[in-house]
This record gives sequence, C-alpha cells and structure tokens, in this order.
Amino acid sequence: MRRHGSQFGLSDEQWSAAKQELRTAVLEAAYERRMTCYSEVAAKVSAVHVDAYSALLNHLLGAILEDEQRGARPLLTAIVTHKSGDLEPGPGFYEMARSLGHTFDDPLSFWATQVQDVFKTHGRPERRRFTPSPARP
Repeated sequence: MRRHGSQFGLSDEQWSAAKQELRTAVLEAAYERRMTCYSEVAAKVSAVHVDAYSALLNHLLGAILEDEQRGARPLLTAIVTHKSGDLEPGPGFYEMARSLGHTFDDPLSFWATQVQDVFKTHGRPERRRFTPSPARP
C-alpha cells in the first residue's frame, strides 16, 4: 500500500517533510539505544501538526515501515511505543509487519527481536569498559 498525505489534505512536500522529521526523531532515539513514545516523536514534527495516536501519525509510521522494509532494514518504528500502560507498540505495528510479509506466532518475541535489530543497526556503538591487564613482573 503506497501511503500519501493527500487523504489528510497534505501536499506531497508536506507529507515528505513530515515523514522525514518523524523518521529523524525515531532515529535519534535509536542512536541513543532507547525506546520512545508516540507523543515524543509526534512533537518533533514541525512540517505539519501531528497528534499522538492520530490516523496521520499511524500512516506516517506505516510509510516509514514500508521504506525500511524496501531498504532491507529492521522495522525502525518498533521502538515507538505507548507512553504508559503496556509500553508496547500499538496493534497497527503488528498488522503492518504482517502486511509486509513478516510471520510470527509470538508478537512480543517478534517485537523484542526487531527492537534489538534496530539498536544494532542504528544505535551508537557500545562503549567497552577498559579493564587493565594485571601487571606482569
């Protein structure tokens, strides 16, 4: 399904700008190896007004998932979750993953794997603690 902003009254330029700003917000969290929430990433979009939990945000996140799939990258939006409650992505994440050809019996295991893959792909390299070797005589 090719997503576009016209159903929300957005021009192609507004749609592209909003999608890029949203992707950048998610990538910033991924680089920091942390989860983020719908309200946090929605607030970082300035090209158009995007409410957390809105149809527009859902469609933008879906478009990002499609782009990531085409680029053979892990599902970047796996790290975008509810701010409270179950602290998981909404059902649309799993529906979209299945529509892109992912198969899984255990949604939580699938999600956890995607989160780890996102952090491996987009996260800053983990610092290794320096452990000095024992002094040699």
